[in-house]
Amino acid sequence: MTAHNPTDVWRRPERATVGPKPEHSRNGIATAALRIADDEGLSAVSIRRVAASIGAGAASLYRYVKSHDELVELMMDTVAGEYQLEAGGENPREELLNLAHQGRDIMHRHPWLAPLLLTRPSTGPNSLRYLEAALSALATVDLPGPAKLQTVAMMSAITSAFVQNELASAPASGAAENATASRVLYLTETLHTGNYPHLAAAMFGQTHSGHSVEQFAGIVANYLAGAGIPG
Repeated sequence: MTAHNPTDVWRRPERATVGPKPEHSRNGIATAALRIADDEGLSAVSIRRVAASIGAGAASLYRYVKSHDELVELMMDTVAGEYQLEAGGENPREELLNLAHQGRDIMHRHPWLAPLLLTRPSTGPNSLRYLEAALSALATVDLPGPAKLQTVAMMSAITSAFVQNELASAPASGAAENATASRVLYLTETLHTGNYPHLAAAMFGQTHSGHSVEQFAGIVANYLAGAGIPG
């Protein structure tokens, strides 16, 4: 079977120059897929499921996306369009911190997104506009281009990891809630044995969820300061 690159979707025109007018659009398909992923998780998203949700046949959807990976690529780029990319700070560090806060909010709105950003960042038009805006914030910083790219990538990775930790700590429901309660009880009992003092100090000293925004801002700001980004 021929290897397929999901970014090939950007190399094809959305609408063919000949033939009948398309009944659907990439944006409509991605929006339908997002609704499913946000409600049920990324594993619930399939070509067949998305096609059914927009009243199309699965075969007809392959006229727009050639694979599940292309569908995910469209979803990720659609979500990247939620950034407000006008300058959001008085200096490079503040502008990047503004983008990081937006990224955290976006990942909370789309809980399936954070793990993907660590392994397969999108290269669609909205994603590239985000990257261009982040690099624009660094235009006056005396760093080589590759170092600026690494700074932006690390900021995204920190945000993704932070959000994944937040989501893992969020209250669960039903069977998941029972499993979480059992796990917490086990950990609490184990840590109180005194056999793991450093782990106990870290776990019992966690910041309350109400302060997570400040904690996140501090982590990102400290990283940016260490990377030499002026503030």
